[in-house]
Amino acid sequence: MKCYKSPNQDLNNHGKFMTIEQDFSDFIKNNEQNNNLMKNDLLNLLTDTIKQIRGQQTEKGILQTSVDIVHQILECDRVVVYSLLSESQGKIIAEALTPGFPPTIGSVIKDPCFEARFIEQYQRGRVRATPNIFEAGMSSCYIDNLEKIGVKANLVIPLINGDGSLFGLLVLHQCSEFRQWQQSEINFGIQVAGLTMEQVEKAKECHQLQVKLTQITQWQDSLAKVTHEFHDATKQSEVLQIAVDRVKEFLNSDRVVVYSLEAQDLGKIVAESSLPALAPLLGSVIKDPCFEYRYKDKYQQGRVRAIDNIYQAGMTACYIENLEKIAVKANLVAPINLPNGELYGLLVVHQCFAFREWQTKEIEWLKEIGIQMGANLLRTDLAAKMKSLETSFTKLDASKNLITVAKDKIGQIDKSMQNTMMIFSDINNLQNLCFREINSISNRKETKVMQIIVKKIALNIEKVKNSLSLFQADTNQVEELLKDLATNLDGTESEEIISNQ
Repeated sequence: MKCYKSPNQDLNNHGKFMTIEQDFSDFIKNNEQNNNLMKNDLLNLLTDTIKQIRGQQTEKGILQTSVDIVHQILECDRVVVYSLLSESQGKIIAEALTPGFPPTIGSVIKDPCFEARFIEQYQRGRVRATPNIFEAGMSSCYIDNLEKIGVKANLVIPLINGDGSLFGLLVLHQCSEFRQWQQSEINFGIQVAGLTMEQVEKAKECHQLQVKLTQITQWQDSLAKVTHEFHDATKQSEVLQIAVDRVKEFLNSDRVVVYSLEAQDLGKIVAESSLPALAPLLGSVIKDPCFEYRYKDKYQQGRVRAIDNIYQAGMTACYIENLEKIAVKANLVAPINLPNGELYGLLVVHQCFAFREWQTKEIEWLKEIGIQMGANLLRTDLAAKMKSLETSFTKLDASKNLITVAKDKIGQIDKSMQNTMMIFSDINNLQNLCFREINSISNRKETKVMQIIVKKIALNIEKVKNSLSLFQADTNQVEELLKDLATNLDGTESEEIISNQ
């Protein structure tokens, strides 16, 4: 800060820059002459002032420490920080007060006398030292405001932000008597104001960094949570639904959909999460001739498009019309690219009841969600194909078992056929014997042999019937086994066709 000439009027910046240590030196000399404080005590106060103000980490703590220090060292009746709310209104946000005088902390002061030009003057460094408010040429309304809080003399020092804007005023009040402000006191107040705002700026920067760090942590945590849910999904449909639900929730949007590309200008809504007030889009097939083929290449390269206002984005009339049909005012579009480079579709966020300015972090987050979706869509697809192959192998094993059983049955049939052929051979022999015997006994009445032959013929006929019955049963079993085998093999072939699609 700079030196100031007259302590009894508005002070403008002139002369040489003075450090707070130099101002304290002047103040020490002045107080030594008045025997108010010893030099060592003042030097300690110098160190403590800088240490105390710089030791505070919050704006509230910094401002309160500053008014406390000024109140103590300059022995004022009241020191306040007057924070500007508008050109004619402010609030007392910090106060140090001598007992016996009315407190003003928290007061909102409407001061129509605080003209706009004063703000500009204070921004340029205007400092006003008033020994006697009744002799300073103030307006009556300003004097009335000061009298209400018992002020007889005051010193007003601007508190200027790092960007040059006016934060407020550091105001010293003398209420018990009029007071001639010394140059060293003014310089001290200026230096404290400068140190205060320097620390306030650091506190703001620290707070902003903390807020940013907190936001980054929140974004990372949310991404990790969604990614974890993706990894737990076993089907593509689960991945899609998790994505739209979590994006809608985290971005607090009106609708989120997955637009799966079916052809160059044709797509289908395969997943949706939406406010109940909006018409559902799930399952809709959208023919969009405005989706030019070159856009596909851009999305495959990672293009994310953020549209704050569809009417100011330079879109074609047909594209705006399509968006109007589903009540979209702003949208955010990220690609869903599979790891093999194929574009699965688009992850689209809709804002329907208001326009929306999309933040950089929101855009980056959605892009990362799209990448994670692509990876997990491919993973679940491969997992489904592997499961299909496992089922096919299981069916092949079952087919092998059926073939083994069929072979056994065929062996049994072959054995039955051999037995049947032997029986037919016996019958043929009996038949020949019968013919011979009949010829030999044609003139005799020897019927005993005939009876034996007939019995044997009947017995062999029964054997033939049984053998044929067994043959038929085995044949039926083989037919059923072969049918099961054919069905099983047809099913395996179908599964292989599906898995290759």
